[in-house]
Amino acid sequence: MQDKYAGDIGDFGKFALLRALAPDRRLGVCWYAVESEVHNNDGRHTAYLAQPERFRSLDPVVFDALKGKLSDGGPRSIRRLEELGLLPGAVFHGRLVPRSRSERHIWFQELRQTIKTCELVFLDPDNGISFGASSHKAVALDEIQALAKDGHALLVYHHQGRLKGGASQEYARAVESFRAIGITDAYAVRLRPYSSRFYFLVNGGGALRDRLQTFARHWGRDKAEFFGPL
Repeated sequence: MQDKYAGDIGDFGKFALLRALAPDRRLGVCWYAVESEVHNNDGRHTAYLAQPERFRSLDPVVFDALKGKLSDGGPRSIRRLEELGLLPGAVFHGRLVPRSRSERHIWFQELRQTIKTCELVFLDPDNGISFGASSHKAVALDEIQALAKDGHALLVYHHQGRLKGGASQEYARAVESFRAIGITDAYAVRLRPYSSRFYFLVNGGGALRDRLQTFARHWGRDKAEFFGPL
C-alpha cells in the first residue's frame, strides 16, 4: 500500500468489503506500507467518485467519506484513511515494510503482536502475495501461514497479474500454494472496476464465507466475482 493510492477505487472496494465482513469482529488492518513511487502515474483511479449513480449504492457511507476526503485538497495518505473512522475499533499496523530479511523478521513479529487479539486480519501488500522470490511489496506465504496458525481469519489482497489462463488460473495458483502450507479453507472475491483485484479469505469459516458471497452478489457480476474451492 502506498500513500498515493489512498482513496482510489481499490480503497472503495476494500473498505466496503471489510465493513461487510467484520461488523461484529475485532479487525486488524496491516497496510504493508511502502514508500510512494514517483516513476509512474498509478493511483489515479478516482473517477468513480464522479459516478455516484454507478458506485454510491454499493456502500454510501464509504463513498461519501472518500469523496469528502479527496475533495478537501489535503494530501492523500494511509493515515488519513484511518482517520475516516470507517472501521470502528480496528487496530492498524502501518510501519513501512523493511527490505532486508533480518529487519523484515523483526517487523513481522511486531505486526503479530499488534494484531494478536484480532479475529479478522486484513493484509494489504502493494502487489499482493509472493509465490516466488520475497519482496517488500508482497506478503510472503510463510507470513500467511504464521498468522493462520495464530488463529486469525485472514483477508489478503492480491493484484491480478498476467498469468496465462486469467483470473481462474490466478485463483487456482493461490489455492494450490495455500494447500502447500497447510491451508485448505480459502475463498476469494475478485473486484473488477478499472483493474482486477483479488481478496482471498483464508480460515474464514462458514459465516465469513457466506458474507463474502453475499458481498459479491450485492456488487453484481459486472463488478465482482466469487471464487469457491476447487
